[in-house]
Amino acid sequence: MTYVEKLRPADAGRPMKGEAATVVSVRGLRKSYGSGAHANHAVRGIDLEVRAGEIVGVLGPNGAGKTTTISVIEGLLPVDAGTVSVFGKPVSDQRAMGRIKPRLGVSMQNSVLPPLLTVKELLGFKAALYPSPLDPQLLIERLGLAAKNGAQYRHLSGGQQQRVVLAMALVGNPELLFLDEPTSQLDPQGRRTVWDLLIEQRDRRDAATLVTTHQMEEAERLCDRVLIIDRGRIIAQGAPRTLVAEHCPGRSLEFYTAAGTDLDFLGVAEVGMPDASGLVFVRARPDALDTALGELLRRQAAGLLIVEDMRIAAQTLEDVFIKLTGRGIRS
Repeated sequence: MTYVEKLRPADAGRPMKGEAATVVSVRGLRKSYGSGAHANHAVRGIDLEVRAGEIVGVLGPNGAGKTTTISVIEGLLPVDAGTVSVFGKPVSDQRAMGRIKPRLGVSMQNSVLPPLLTVKELLGFKAALYPSPLDPQLLIERLGLAAKNGAQYRHLSGGQQQRVVLAMALVGNPELLFLDEPTSQLDPQGRRTVWDLLIEQRDRRDAATLVTTHQMEEAERLCDRVLIIDRGRIIAQGAPRTLVAEHCPGRSLEFYTAAGTDLDFLGVAEVGMPDASGLVFVRARPDALDTALGELLRRQAAGLLIVEDMRIAAQTLEDVFIKLTGRGIRS
């Protein structure tokens, strides 16, 4: 029996196939903090939809409005303007949202759990609230927490606590997941395990997921579609490959060379810090790649330039993100 088969409740099955239903609908969403001249307009007219069986990533710089948008959709913050519905019910209808709650799984960055309860107790108590929960112990094992079964939540590391919070979001066997930076404290193995679990939940329940992330690899590998938000507005959306093809269709030239080398012939180039050997990593996106590559090789052959570990690479979602939102650090 596979892990997915063991995890699936006895009375659960994949929903009937058909046209994917809209599970989240947002129209003209606006949300501000404060008033008057000092108001912070966090969300400035966002439209979005999430359909059953779809994993949608929300990307954006710090302060772009990602977490505010998710919090409003969850019903944690009131709507200033626009409409927001989940499973066809307005989030402003508290009674309807109460009935919908068992269908949701939520993992927020600053989730607060009872510090004195153990991992086993937390998952067991949460599972008891749902009609068809997943097996808590199997989730604990899958997320590498079996050795911490009897440990109190307060004694876990940051990464372990984050895995518990994610397990809490999944244990109810949700049809819709809201995840805010779910893998920000996890190592590569932990991130991939989380991705696998989310994909399995999608396949098992036709579950939809709305996830915020700063990790471009996560968005590229996990998400069917991404939304890039900046200054409270969606500035681009689509499948990751589609966005790369639309906004950054070229290729980059990457290599190592000596620090201080004149690279003006490549146009604008990103140059890293020198490593222990004095070499710097260079990444350039010349307008004419073939011409730039030819000149690079000519200078190398003439002894004018050191070139090591050269490669030509396709551009990525991170390139799209930087191009659309800028290179400056946001406060």
